[in-house]
Amino acid sequence: MKYLSYSCLTALIGVATDTSVQARDLGEGAVNGSTSRALQNSEHHYELWSGIGRLNLPSRQSCSAVLLDTRNRQGRATGPAYLLTSGHCVFFQFGSARTHLPVQANITFHYFYDTPQRHRRYAVRTARWSSLVGTDLAVLEVDATLASLIQAGISPLKLAPRQTYESHDVLNVGAPSGFTERGLRLSVCAEQTAGTFIDHPGVFPLSTRNRCDLHPGSSGSPMLNRRTNEITGIVSQVATYRNTPEPPDCEHSPSCQAARFNYSYSANFLSYCFIDGVFTSNGAGCSLEPVELTVTEPWKLESYVHGTQNADGQVVLPTWNFRFTLAARFYRYKTVRNARDCKVPDHYSAVISAEDAYINTEIGSQSGAHALCIIGVDSGQQSLTRATLNNVFTRAVYLSPVPVASVQARSR
Repeated sequence: MKYLSYSCLTALIGVATDTSVQARDLGEGAVNGSTSRALQNSEHHYELWSGIGRLNLPSRQSCSAVLLDTRNRQGRATGPAYLLTSGHCVFFQFGSARTHLPVQANITFHYFYDTPQRHRRYAVRTARWSSLVGTDLAVLEVDATLASLIQAGISPLKLAPRQTYESHDVLNVGAPSGFTERGLRLSVCAEQTAGTFIDHPGVFPLSTRNRCDLHPGSSGSPMLNRRTNEITGIVSQVATYRNTPEPPDCEHSPSCQAARFNYSYSANFLSYCFIDGVFTSNGAGCSLEPVELTVTEPWKLESYVHGTQNADGQVVLPTWNFRFTLAARFYRYKTVRNARDCKVPDHYSAVISAEDAYINTEIGSQSGAHALCIIGVDSGQQSLTRATLNNVFTRAVYLSPVPVASVQARSR
């Protein structure tokens, strides 16, 4: 009872001083990119992150996850408790999304290394949605109500209302492995859009990137606005070589530079999927449907392409040469320079049969990044709404100018 009383008191103080909380620096003055530190919570300083925990999976691997604040407009918790984590932590199949997927996992809240007696573990039975279609996100349902978790002193976190593309200060709180202090760690950095072309395997063009001090096990952890504590994204990939010296000419190698960033995905659009505290994947504005897009011979995909010249000296532009299979009967596609435009319904093609699906149109004539956007549809009458655009698959390449040496050689 003493613990519950303290939780109720801190909750009331948090409501009463909401403005002052948002005005302060939750990173406590730490310099962006500095070494992460383990959080000590014996004095209850970090209760606001008690809803971020360690997700234990049947594979004996672990990820991080965060409890979502899905209370209604009246501030009442009326539904189940939901976690947000990375899709690859739940179901790893590039180009696929699942709904109502059975999961055998558990989440440990209050995961601070200095207070193991306060750790609280709950079962996870279902992934309401898990996707690797242009994003890397999953919504899991905990075997408990949100109200019961709040009463137990576990604090849920809100999604940021909109995605920010400009660079902004963030912090990460996650549960990485490999440390003596087995608990939540805090890291601070700046976050920005990664752009359309990311030369890093398995990263989609709609990601954001940062250089926080993250480690294995941080996948699924939240990136948080440094002042409002709102979730700006969920970590998907941790930098492979962030803490190693740059090899010679790394600054001139996009692949080398890309491997030195962490990547995450915004989840703000998921706010449309919760109705009165209950996740509804087929609700208006949500429509997170199962998707099955399999890339044919993915090992043959090229990240960098360039035009050539034929025997007559004419420039031959490269094509997408993209073969795939799709569970939907039809698909629509378009090409854009900025991957964000994949979620804009304009300029998509008419419906095309998904049988022997093959896109081989010219990539374009302008050098730089180009993105291919593909959406599966069930009929020719199905319109592209904001909801259906949540299921867009993206692929990007970088088009280089025709090599000068090639042009000179062919002109002789």
